[in-house]
Parts: sequence; structure tokens; C-alpha cells
Amino acid sequence: MPVRNEAASIESAVTSVLQQDWPPEALEICVVDGRSTDGTREKIMALARRDARVRLLDNPRCIIPAALNLGLRAARGPWIARLDGHGSWPPNYLRECTGWLERTSGLAVAGGAWDCVGHGWLGSAIARVVSSPLGIGNARYRTVPSQEPARAVDSVPFWVARREVFEHVGLFREDFPCHEDYEFNYRLRRAGGQVWLLPWVRARYRVRPTLGRLARQYLRYGHWKGRFLATAPGSVQPRHVIPPLWVAISLVLAGAAAAGPGGRPMAAGWAALYGAYVAAASVRLTCGRKPADWDLRSVAVLPVVLLLVHACWGLGVWSGLLRGPVRGAPPGWPGSSTEPARLETGSGATADSSSGDRATCH
Repeated sequence: MPVRNEAASIESAVTSVLQQDWPPEALEICVVDGRSTDGTREKIMALARRDARVRLLDNPRCIIPAALNLGLRAARGPWIARLDGHGSWPPNYLRECTGWLERTSGLAVAGGAWDCVGHGWLGSAIARVVSSPLGIGNARYRTVPSQEPARAVDSVPFWVARREVFEHVGLFREDFPCHEDYEFNYRLRRAGGQVWLLPWVRARYRVRPTLGRLARQYLRYGHWKGRFLATAPGSVQPRHVIPPLWVAISLVLAGAAAAGPGGRPMAAGWAALYGAYVAAASVRLTCGRKPADWDLRSVAVLPVVLLLVHACWGLGVWSGLLRGPVRGAPPGWPGSSTEPARLETGSGATADSSSGDRATCH
């Protein structure tokens, strides 16, 4: 469990693991803390004093892939799973995922879908946008209904896997401080493995509580998606292209409108088209079952949240593409003689992995 400054949710996250339908003596929790300053570390230590299955590990680099690698190296069991400090599992999560993998041959990881939840009227609006195709495209673990069957997908965030998967594929690349899960799952699929989404298994994910934090999150997500697309061009999907293409067209038309009256009708038409989309999407997102915190303020802020997610992610992708690919290789499993799978790298751009990229993304 990679964490940093998760005091508000760390206890519920750890408790959801301790309450798994799993033999108690066969369970350990490695909470890898990135030098938290909000009391998270003290809460983990209190949990560890009450239950010896909870272990606190220190992550001096303060980034998620470093935390994951520390936890993977420390883990002692044949099954390894990930949960974040702002998430929680239902009691059957481990049992369902390991049961599916036991019936699956070859390299594979499995994970459940997300039910995004927020606090207050703003959190409710954010949760609704980031769990809808109208807001974030076809990331299936966010949008799939629970009644659908298992399916092979690009990536799942709260994965469960056998130890052998990491012995074969390698660990997480620490030069990807964000987007490390998608990068790992891409390597796994290129090595002949599969990523399974089990829609009937539902984890809870707490969304960012403010517009500012949401904007920073999606700028980071977009930036590292852009750098990953520059690193592995073969990974591109239609959902990766639409927001940056919309941003590019909007900027070009805005420049044309500023340059003279000739470009203003087309820019106005483009803005009206997007405005109509946002209005229709807001109406659609308002329909259906409402969370307890939903009110008229939630409805009013939906267009802002939609615009923020689309614009920040699209701008972030362009910044990552301009920065270029990340060159390097994943660390191998300790003692493994297998050479980890490598990504193909796009040509023509210069890349680095300087300390300026060490942004915590979770």
C-alpha cells in the first residue's frame, strides 16, 4: 500500500484489508509511507501496534513506484496485491481475484472495478464525472457496470498477482513517478500476459475533494500519459487522442480568432459545439441515482468539472509528448535471472529522468 499524507482515509483502507475473507495468519499488509506530514505515519504505527500483520516501511523517495518496489521486495507471500491509501476493498476482493487467477493459465493480473465516491456536494460532482465515459473516456475499471462478465483490459489499478509475474516482467519503473501501473501492465501484455477486470468485484476510490487538487491530478496524469505515449507509441488508444486533439483545435481556433475577424465564426462554432456537449453531458450525469450529498450546487458545477478534466488532461498529454520519451529499463526481481521485458521507444526525441520529475501521483 503506497501512501503519503492519507490521514483521512488510511485507517479505513487498512481495515478493509484486515477484514478480507482470507486466512488471518496468511495475510500481511506492507504500508509504504512516503514521509507523510499529516499524521498518516502515526496512524499506521498505531494500527501496527494493534495488529502484527501491519508493517510500516519507509519510502524516502516519496513516489509511488518506489513504494511499490519496496513493498514487493518486502512481501513474503505467494500472492501480492495493491491498494492505495484512499481506496478500500470489499471483504471478498482477494478471494475473488485469486480465485479467478487460479483458473487462468499463463502470466496474468486481476482486479476489480472502481466505485468512485466523494465528500460533499463538490466531491459528489467530481465522483460522477470521473466515473463516466462522458468525463474520462472508456477506462473500463471506472465505468463498467457490475453485471458484466470478466474481460481482458489494458490496465487495472488495484491488481492482484502471483509473485511469479514480477519475477518474469520485472518491477515498477521508478522513472515513471506517475502512470507506473499502466506502464507495468503494458509490459505484461507485451510479454504475453493478460490483465483481467472483474466487474462484480467493486473497490471504493475516494476522489480529490477540491477543483485545484483535481486539476493538478489530471495535469500530472496527462503529462505522464504523454511521456508514456512518446516512450511506447504502440500503446495509443482512441481515448488517449481525443482530449489533446480537442485542446489543439481549441488553441488554434482561439489564435485565429485573436488574429482577426475571419477566424471568429469558426472559433465561436467550435466553442458552441463543445458547450452543447458539456450541457448534454451535465444533463446525462444528473440523471439516475443521486448520492446523499448531491444537490443543486453539484448540478451547477458539473460543466466546470468536465471542462477541467478535459482541458487539464489534454494539456498534460501535450506537455508530456513535448518532453519526450523516458529511456530506461525496469528493475528486475531480486535474484531473478530473467531479463525484464522492455518497452519499445519512440525515436527523434531526447529524454531524461531528472529529479524534477519526482512528483508524487496518487
